[in-house]
Amino acid sequence: MLGIAIINYNQYEKTIDCVNSVFETARGIDYKIYLLDNCSPNGSFDILRREYGENPIVDCFQSEKNLGYARGNNLCIEKALADGCDYILISNNDIVFEKGAINLLLRDIKSRDCLLIGPALKTPAGKYQISVKPFAPSFKEYVFSETYFSNFDRKKKYKSRFFPHEFSYVYWVSGAVFMADIKLFEKIGFFDPATFLYFEEYIISEKAKRAGLKLGFEPTASVIHYHGASTGGNANYFTRLENLKSELYFFKNYLGAPKSRLKTIRFIRCLEVLFTFTKERKVKDAFKFIKNSKKL
Repeated sequence: MLGIAIINYNQYEKTIDCVNSVFETARGIDYKIYLLDNCSPNGSFDILRREYGENPIVDCFQSEKNLGYARGNNLCIEKALADGCDYILISNNDIVFEKGAINLLLRDIKSRDCLLIGPALKTPAGKYQISVKPFAPSFKEYVFSETYFSNFDRKKKYKSRFFPHEFSYVYWVSGAVFMADIKLFEKIGFFDPATFLYFEEYIISEKAKRAGLKLGFEPTASVIHYHGASTGGNANYFTRLENLKSELYFFKNYLGAPKSRLKTIRFIRCLEVLFTFTKERKVKDAFKFIKNSKKL
């Protein structure tokens, strides 16, 4: 059986679109949806419970506090394991599945030697998003591709152009949506509960590498990703601070990065926040971020 983990936080409209797209596209599959409301303060849980509470293939439940991405998904996976699921589909609530996507991912995870497999991500306008990386980047490659310093890479030397047109084994796939072999996922300890938001895919990539497990990418399976719908955009103080916290945690605990590199990352992120927040007239939040980032 396939378990499908979806977490909602204050975005019940997007969550309903996501769940309904599963109903519409997952044909001939034995599955169960584990729909967690992460203690939304806006009444989302009551709306979702009214919508799906009587549906036997949807386990709609609420946490007592906001568990974040990693611990929230781990809770859903534990329920899926208890119900005897062999595979788990992890999906953001801002995902809409296109026809055949779930079936293709399930076919591949059953037949390929993989820990997990990710699909192609598209914007609502149909433009492909960066959802796959072929290999682990060096620190320099990371800085010039994953931060605002990419704006200085005018020759696009470090910008990833990798997009295979057939199934490929890769280093990294987007954490927005992927399908995993639940037993192999259990082997690497599922998601690292030390993170609240962000960098889960980088952490999984490193954990998989250490365990000798492969990650795959299936471009013929595609989903629509309403990027950032559940995290408040680029000028959100809380999510930006959580992003930096997870980023530093990853570099320190999984890559063994020296303090000099951690300071470099923090400095770059503070510049980004100062620039972005000032444009949005959130100068106080920018200086609050800079002050609190020192504690990380």
